[in-house]
Amino acid sequence: MNGFLLFTYTTSIAVACMALALSIASNILHKTAWGGRYIVIQSCLIGMMVLFMASKLSLFFLPERISGMMNFVFKTVTIASMAFVIVFLPYFLSWVIAKPWGRLQTLRFYPVAIAYFGLGLASQIIYEGSIIFWVRLVQTLMVLGVYAYCIVTLWVNLKNIKDPAARHIALAINIVSLSLIPLSIFALFYEIIEDFSYPIYVFAFSVVIVVYDYIRFDLDKQEMENKPELKFDSLARFKISEREFTVIQLICDGLTNKEIANELSISVNTVNNHVANIFSKMGVRSRIDLLKELKEGPWA
Repeated sequence: MNGFLLFTYTTSIAVACMALALSIASNILHKTAWGGRYIVIQSCLIGMMVLFMASKLSLFFLPERISGMMNFVFKTVTIASMAFVIVFLPYFLSWVIAKPWGRLQTLRFYPVAIAYFGLGLASQIIYEGSIIFWVRLVQTLMVLGVYAYCIVTLWVNLKNIKDPAARHIALAINIVSLSLIPLSIFALFYEIIEDFSYPIYVFAFSVVIVVYDYIRFDLDKQEMENKPELKFDSLARFKISEREFTVIQLICDGLTNKEIANELSISVNTVNNHVANIFSKMGVRSRIDLLKELKEGPWA
C-alpha cells in the first residue's frame, strides 16, 4: 500500500472521527432532524475508509480470496454510503431552507439512490471493464444532478435562511463541493485518483462539519451570555415562594430532585412537594414543560 495513500486515509479518518464526536455532542444539545442522519452517514464513511485500508493491507497478509472478499465489502459499503448521500443532501437542504421534507422529495430522490446502489452492486458482480466505466459515469451524473438541484434550490432560498450557522455551513458545503467536481471527473479515468478521492471527500466535508459545530457552540455560548437572568419578580404572577424559586433555578441547572435535596440540605420528599407545587402554580406537568414555559416567558 502506497505510504502517502495510507497517510491520507489515516489523516482523513482522524478528522472524520473528530467531526463525528462533535456532531454527536451537537445533536444531543439541539436534536436536529438531519443530525441523526449525519451521524449515520459519517459512521458509514469512517467504516468505509477503515475497510479500504484493511482490504489493501490484506493483499500482503491474507490469501487472495479473502482480500478479494474484503475489497468487495469495501466497494459495497462505499456504494451504499454514496446512495445515502444522495438522499441526505436534499434532506439536509430542506432543513437549512426551513421547508419540510415531503412526499415529492421522497419520490424524487429515493429512486435515484436505489438506482445508484443497484447499478454499483451490479457492476461489482459482473466486473467487466467497459461496463464499470459506464456505470461510474452514470453514477457520477446522478450525484452531480442531485448536487445541481441542491445548489439551485439553496441559492433561490438563501435570503430566507435565518440561522447563521446553517447559512455558513450551506455556503461552505457549496464551495467545497464545487472544488471537488474536477476530482470526481478525473476519478472516472484513473484508478489511483479514485483511491485518493475517497479520503479527500471525507476530509473536506468533515472539516466543514467541524467548523459548523464550533460556530454552533460559539453561538450557544453567546446566547447563554446574552440571555436575560430569570428573577424572582418575573414569576410574581404565579405566586412562587422564594424557596420554590430556588428549586426552579436548580432545575434549570439540570439537577435532579435528589441533587436539589443535597444542595439545599432538605429531604427528597420536601423537594418533591416543592416541585409539585411549582407544577401546579405554573400549570405544567413535567420538567420539560416547566423549562419550555420559562424559555418562552416574557423574561426569556
